[in-house]
Amino acid sequence: MAIDEAVFRDALGQLASGVAVISARVDGEDHGFTATSFTSLSLDPMLVLVCVVKAQRSHLQLEQAGHYAVSVLGGAQRELGLRFAVEEPGQRFAGVAVSRAATGAPILQGSIAWVDCRIREIVPGGDHSIFIGEVLAAGVQASDDALIYHNRQWGRFRADE
Repeated sequence: MAIDEAVFRDALGQLASGVAVISARVDGEDHGFTATSFTSLSLDPMLVLVCVVKAQRSHLQLEQAGHYAVSVLGGAQRELGLRFAVEEPGQRFAGVAVSRAATGAPILQGSIAWVDCRIREIVPGGDHSIFIGEVLAAGVQASDDALIYHNRQWGRFRADE
């Protein structure tokens, strides 16, 4: 029995997820995009994954870079998340404060957590690829306020609510 694509999207949209900016540095230029398809994979070894549409420019950039950093956004960073989702790719980092991971990937200042990864494996997954990253470094800024995405809406999760 075939499932209607809109129903499939609506069903999966009910799963709230954190919002992260995936970034890499290729040929001296920073590249990044907003993703909700980021998650941990393994503790031993420390692995994470992000799913990227094969047709996106970011897919090729990650392949070329061989690394990526993940900046997990806090509740007050909604505009930053939107910027990396809709702004023209060449303008996404304009005026944005970053630090550099060991791989050279940009890490967004003010993120509530970050990881720096070397791409270990790229696994096909339908119209996406799964980029498995081996974590080389990580950092956390204690926060009880995370940016979330649910049912095509941006919102905040506060631990005290």
